[in-house]
Amino acid sequence: MIQLLLIRDSIKSVFKKYNAAIIPVLRFIAAFVTFALINGDLGYNEKLTGISVLVLLSAISAFFPMGVTVFLSGILMIFHIYSASMFLSLIFIVIIAILYFLLMRLAPGYSSLIIAIPVLTFFHMEALVPIAVGLVGSPIAIFAMIPGIVVSVLFNIIKEAVKMSAGSMQIEDNLQIYVFVIKSLLENKLMLLMIASAIAVFLATYICRRLAVSHSYILGIIAGIIVNLIVMIVGGLVFEVNVSVLWIFLGSIISGALAFAVQFFKYLLDYSSVEHLQFDDDDYFYYVTAVPKLSVTSPDLNILKINGNETGKE
Repeated sequence: MIQLLLIRDSIKSVFKKYNAAIIPVLRFIAAFVTFALINGDLGYNEKLTGISVLVLLSAISAFFPMGVTVFLSGILMIFHIYSASMFLSLIFIVIIAILYFLLMRLAPGYSSLIIAIPVLTFFHMEALVPIAVGLVGSPIAIFAMIPGIVVSVLFNIIKEAVKMSAGSMQIEDNLQIYVFVIKSLLENKLMLLMIASAIAVFLATYICRRLAVSHSYILGIIAGIIVNLIVMIVGGLVFEVNVSVLWIFLGSIISGALAFAVQFFKYLLDYSSVEHLQFDDDDYFYYVTAVPKLSVTSPDLNILKINGNETGKE
């Protein structure tokens, strides 16, 4: 354990020292993966799927906050959908605009989740966001998770609608497409199940994390994993939603492991050194339980250099 803590502290030290260089690299990688998945899922405009476009957009995102990546992702999606159907792109713009403005109004600090959730859903790790945010975030993050889930489901609906449009320019056909998109979105059982699961997982993790018990964050992660499994599997059976039990299980376990890594790099608590303090002021008497953060200090090494060519002199 000590070696892991030393490695963690070394990584954090390097990150602090080279923060100005590391953050743009991480943003570039995150943006590149996001844009690549969008091109792979909605690649209706071949001019936008080239590697040069990916690198250019990712390079722009690398030097700006994550909100820029979210904005460019939306623009990229709109151009792809416009290449397939102008009417569909208008519908998509309206839906995305509503979601984005609600997000900025209710949970501006969590805007990156609107893109993070669709990306993680592609890798079957949608449980990672509610677990991780439950460990380090606040309940307001729920208002950011819901738009992210809607966007991830909207991708599949748009692809089905593109097949329906197939170059049709008739007003009646466009109205049918509009009704199809809205109805598919509002009546999508999988989306409702994912929203219910995300909220339940977040609340389970958040409540357990705030309990005044030892290793509360571990209890929160385990609770999040169990709740996600129960809600997705049982909910899928009850509401007849086609879900893969294997991928839900694997995704939940991997999400829990990554959430623990997030907590590990944030801090660990040394429950063997708990202190119980008492003090008072003019109005209250306080009972406080203080749990120190677990940390280690790298030993100072003194290196003695011995020159074999020198001999002692009297």
